[in-house]
Amino acid sequence: MTVKNNRIRKLLAFILWAFALLGCHPTPRDVRQAGRDALENARIQLDSGNKAEALQLFKDAEHYGLLADDTLTVAHAQLNIADYLGYYADKEEVVSLLRAAADGFGDDYVNRAEALKELGDFYQFHREYDSADYYLNQAMTYAEQSGSVEAKRKVWTAFFARYFNAGEYEKSADYLNRYWQAVQTDLTDKRRIYYYEAMGNIFDEMGDMDSTYYYYDRLEELLNNTDDKTKEELYFYFTTLYNYAKKQGDFEKACHYNYLYLKGSIHNEIEEKKNNLAAISQKYDSAVLRNELNEKIIRKQRIIILISGLAALVLAAFLVSQIRLARKRKEEAEINAELFHFKQQNQALAQKDAEHEQIQQDYAERLSEALDKEQQTMMLLDIYLNNSKKANLLNDLERSVFGEKDHWKAMLAVVEEKYPGLWETLGQKYPNLDEDEKKSFILSHFKVSRQEEADYLGTTVNMVDKMRGRVRKKMDSGIKSTDFSK
Repeated sequence: MTVKNNRIRKLLAFILWAFALLGCHPTPRDVRQAGRDALENARIQLDSGNKAEALQLFKDAEHYGLLADDTLTVAHAQLNIADYLGYYADKEEVVSLLRAAADGFGDDYVNRAEALKELGDFYQFHREYDSADYYLNQAMTYAEQSGSVEAKRKVWTAFFARYFNAGEYEKSADYLNRYWQAVQTDLTDKRRIYYYEAMGNIFDEMGDMDSTYYYYDRLEELLNNTDDKTKEELYFYFTTLYNYAKKQGDFEKACHYNYLYLKGSIHNEIEEKKNNLAAISQKYDSAVLRNELNEKIIRKQRIIILISGLAALVLAAFLVSQIRLARKRKEEAEINAELFHFKQQNQALAQKDAEHEQIQQDYAERLSEALDKEQQTMMLLDIYLNNSKKANLLNDLERSVFGEKDHWKAMLAVVEEKYPGLWETLGQKYPNLDEDEKKSFILSHFKVSRQEEADYLGTTVNMVDKMRGRVRKKMDSGIKSTDFSK
């Protein structure tokens, strides 16, 4: 029951602690939405001309997007930050932002082509045309994979600018014509104006004045036929017409186009000021959104503080119980260790006692056996002394001592101790003696009778006499051969 209660307390403490940790931050959904709101507000600020506020909002969008792991929001923010920094910013920073944006768009091939196009434009502005071609070709690949005609138009205009700035006007005109063919299905006056102005610039740089005048005339015709609002929006094209009129010597027309340019420029400044008011309002809305997010965080943190307090109390109680339990377990472990030590000592003592008993038993058995043999030997001696027939003492004594075992090895050991090397010497000096003849020769030194020797060798007295005769004969023959050799 105690173990079950401990598990329940651990589970409760873990749940409370997990809630406390999770509540310390806004939910990923809130952070993701904050990033997207910041991105949208930044675009509004950028359109209204408030670039500084737009840049800060783009950075906020990148920050929230990274927190929420919203790669698309991060990629859009990085692309716009790089665009804001422009061509004169730190090269490594801009390139890093655009590469990261291209990777972040992933399968969004339209925006990926846009990021790579911007990277190519950046390199061509710095006259690094090899790098520019590399990234613009990549941009075209993704634009084609996306199937977006607009994406391909943007890349073609980028190639047009790249070759125009490099002085390769024929290639520049080729890409501009590709753009022109692509816009035929959705042709507007603004696209016509862009195309005529660009082609006039190309032929002007090439020195083909007839073609230059043709396209500038078409540009002039289109701009003059537009309404005043469009003229104010496209005021920067009047600079080209101003320069064109000066080349023709028509200064009155040149002054007229310069007036339209200035009028459009002033109108644009007025619109920017109006947009600044909208930007201020939008800035307020953005601040409200941020405050709402902060209020959510504050409310959650208040709940967190309450939960954390409860969790702290539960954890404190849990820690106290764990400390007490640890002390109790430590005491039990020490007692168990002592009991185990005592058990080991008792087992060792019991083993030693068993060994001592076994030794005593073995010693008693050997002593009893020796006493029995000694008693048996004394009985045989007594019988031998009192028996007129003189029993075979040698064999009886050997049996009493050795039983049914081989006696010769024991007897040979006695002989070797008294006469070291006797057996080997006999073999070397008299190699013609067999084993029984060697034994008969050795037994003759112990002064045993012929009958006793016959009994020991397991033969008859007659055979013993013959054996002794053979021994003397062989030994005499061995001496003679020895003397002859000398």
